[in-house]
Amino acid sequence: MKLIRDFAVILTCLLVGKAVAALLPFAFPASIIGLLLLFTLLSTQLVRLEWIFAGGQLILRHMALLFIPVAAGLLSYADVLSRGLGFILLAATTGLVLILLLVGRLYQRLVS
Repeated sequence: MKLIRDFAVILTCLLVGKAVAALLPFAFPASIIGLLLLFTLLSTQLVRLEWIFAGGQLILRHMALLFIPVAAGLLSYADVLSRGLGFILLAATTGLVLILLLVGRLYQRLVS
């Protein structure tokens, strides 16, 4: 019964996110809106963490299985990915370095 409640709260946030995304005049991922809604509800304590904890743990435990279809779908685009591999690696490395520099700078400012 507890898992049903957990999934109902999470699913309700997702469905509200889908409704909001449909009303927006621009494209925005409904799942992100649903996550922001869930975060807001948790932050304001309108939804208690205990109400979604068990369901969230179950989803996290099986998350690797959810990525298998995506990985299999990417195999059909192997030629496109191999052509852009240099750019993908450059973008990932540049992003990583920028994030490390930014976090390091923020930490220095917070400590001093």
